[in-house]
Amino acid sequence: MKTGNELNREYAEELSTLILANPTLRVIAWIDSEGIDDEYAFWEGHLDKPCLETIAYSNINEHYFRRDGNDWEDCMEYYGSDADDWDDDTLAKKAAEIPWEDVIAVRVSAT
Repeated sequence: MKTGNELNREYAEELSTLILANPTLRVIAWIDSEGIDDEYAFWEGHLDKPCLETIAYSNINEHYFRRDGNDWEDCMEYYGSDADDWDDDTLAKKAAEIPWEDVIAVRVSAT
């Protein structure tokens, strides 16, 4: 089993490789909110394996989400519950209008 330091080094090397191979992509910290208490304090976390993700920001739901590839799921995340009433053609059209962004995501876990 690898130690935390060994994993950190491995993930740092993978992150460097992704950045060099994709210099135009933004790097984001994809933070797992489980176990994080937002009381303006510090919390301990660790970096997980970096990866390429396609994400969008939903103003309605006030969060980033990753592309699922399912029109209904993507529209529910982006447009909210209004998408529940749309037919398949409308879902496909609206899903195509979501402003997706390719990024390099580094997951951060609080455990």
